[in-house]
Amino acid sequence: SGATDGSGNAIPSSGTISFSDFYDTAAFSTTGTSSTTGNVTVPSGANAIYIISAFGAGGGGMAGNDYDKAGGESAGGGGGGGAYAAGTYFTVTAGETLSISVGTGGSAGATTGFTYNASASGGGNTVVNGSSSGVVLQLNGGGGAATSSGFVQGPLASHTAGSAGTFSVSNQVTSGTTSSGASVSSGTTANGSAGTVGANCSGDNCRINGKSGGNNGAGANGGAGGSSSGAGSAGSAGGTGGGGGGGAAQVNSGRTAGGNGGNGSISYQFVRIV
Repeated sequence: SGATDGSGNAIPSSGTISFSDFYDTAAFSTTGTSSTTGNVTVPSGANAIYIISAFGAGGGGMAGNDYDKAGGESAGGGGGGGAYAAGTYFTVTAGETLSISVGTGGSAGATTGFTYNASASGGGNTVVNGSSSGVVLQLNGGGGAATSSGFVQGPLASHTAGSAGTFSVSNQVTSGTTSSGASVSSGTTANGSAGTVGANCSGDNCRINGKSGGNNGAGANGGAGGSSSGAGSAGSAGGTGGGGGGGAAQVNSGRTAGGNGGNGSISYQFVRIV
């Protein structure tokens, strides 16, 4: 029991046994790298999907806010970063259909009119969901930043940072060897980071820079907050899985926009673990 031929194929220890079980036959070869989304069929001979790298999407940042003699100005908060996985293996069944989706970055938010209540959009989730295996990997996107309870003549707004994206896994394989000779390990899974919360400065026409977006679970790609110097600059968009940066105030034109969250991504192969 547990014996294999020279190509890594199992030799049966009971039931009907043929001479062909004792000489090498072609073993499954690891597939090429793919980023295909939608419905994907697990190829014959494969028993696992190997995630090379994947990210949930980043949440959007909020624009800054300027006021009419309310005693201060407001910087927009940053969006949260998406969760991350790399070098991870999950059991799947040959012939089943995997629904593979990649999250879209959250849109930046901005208040309108004289009442300051608005939210940026959260980033979308990156998910691998098998028709028989169920959800084996879910990398949640980061949350969008928000501004609330403010008015153009006061009070100054309250702020909420974009929340960190979290991960969940099922059917993970952490040891063994693939038929192509690669060693199986637990790889890396990590939550993203929350964005930096928005803030208020004190004094009419004070200047305040926007706040940074949260990094993805790999610790990178959060967007920078906008600058309040001179004409100012908008918050930067997040890179892959990163949260968008928040906008600034009080610039020459009043305020600047927040940045969009970065899109998620996925790269994978199908393997056979022996």
